Amino acid sequence: MNNDTDVVCKLCEELSVDMAQSVVNSWFTDLEVESFANDRLVLHSPADFKRDVISSKYVPALSRAAKHIFGRDIDVSIAQVGGVKSRQPVRRGPEQRRYSFDEFVVGESNKYAYSAASAVAKSPGKAYNPLFLYGGSGLGKTHLLHAIKDSVRRNNPGLVVLAVTAEAFTGELATAIQTKTTKDFKERYRTPDLLLIDDIQFIARSEFSQEEIFHTFNAMYDAQNQIVITSDRPPRELQAIENRLRTRFEWGLITDISPPDFETRIAIIQSKSQRLGLILPREVIELAAESITTNVRQIEGMVNKLKAERDLMGKSIDVEMAGKAIADLMRENPGFNPTPMYILEEVCKFYNLEPSQITGKSRKGDIVRVRQIAMYLIRTMTSMSLENIGHRIFLRDHTTVLHAVKKVEEHKEHNPAFNNDIKAIIENIKGN
Repeated sequence: MNNDTDVVCKLCEELSVDMAQSVVNSWFTDLEVESFANDRLVLHSPADFKRDVISSKYVPALSRAAKHIFGRDIDVSIAQVGGVKSRQPVRRGPEQRRYSFDEFVVGESNKYAYSAASAVAKSPGKAYNPLFLYGGSGLGKTHLLHAIKDSVRRNNPGLVVLAVTAEAFTGELATAIQTKTTKDFKERYRTPDLLLIDDIQFIARSEFSQEEIFHTFNAMYDAQNQIVITSDRPPRELQAIENRLRTRFEWGLITDISPPDFETRIAIIQSKSQRLGLILPREVIELAAESITTNVRQIEGMVNKLKAERDLMGKSIDVEMAGKAIADLMRENPGFNPTPMYILEEVCKFYNLEPSQITGKSRKGDIVRVRQIAMYLIRTMTSMSLENIGHRIFLRDHTTVLHAVKKVEEHKEHNPAFNNDIKAIIENIKGN
């Protein structure tokens, strides 16, 4: 790293792999390095309430990020008193700049949300107000939210734009109440031309936040100022939020973002790898697209890992490297859907075998049975096709995989002990 600012930039880039960019922007971009020596990194936050939240909630994530960056354990802590001299806000790193409409990969699962967001960016306050985007984690809601923000700021520099997470909104409100500055808080949030709130579901934790969001919404809407909201579910399913708020969220346009289909996942991997200067073999791209099916952020995290492996270890990227990268991400992120390579490793671990034994040419009865189990679980727990399971993982014809699936299903039905083994392996896969 060239200087302290670079350290914070790299931390923010690493955190953005597993966190919503709005969370990174709200909590970490104004961090400062107080000291960094002997593998001990002390960070300082200029805001008291942020310092307390980061200390209690985010130090493990910062430590993991630092370990990925420096390749060794780093003892990360947050300074509780004092502070380093002020400096300019952290400049945007490449991971933070990527949130634009041009970088958003459009497919069947997100084209309606993309079109609505583009319309709002072109005519804030006139197109759809409010715009409510919902969908699972890592599917692109935050990307579109920040694409709207950046587009409006670039094309309408005279407009006041404010983007915040619901969690940060709640924290700022608590600080305003404690410091008796609620008048300034209300002026800040009720007057911008464009207000964007990410992860609105988190205001359910605070009655004060819901009350303030209600009045903020009314003030913005009455002034015909644009409101954009994201959530992990549609308004009608936000049962912990007051009905009067849920009703207001439904006044404008509600649109969802679904998990990307196979073709869109292919396009996402190609787009991400091109931005990083990677040339990925087609079989690697397809393996990743078939393995990680529900989360765009996880797909991008896998590509980042491949780049790091190539740069740090000097290895060429192939299917084996991709499989290991996917399995590593699975271990680090339990929310992952199981991937083919991860399932294979868990099956081998259960039977105390090596993956090379299972994917090899051995015709020993015990090896064949374990191979069939691996084929069966990959087929039933992922979206990978019979042909690709056989060709890419086991170097066999799809009919072999089909035969394995049938044999395992038959054996499960007639052999309780065997069935219990299958259940135990599945438990291990899901538990890890």
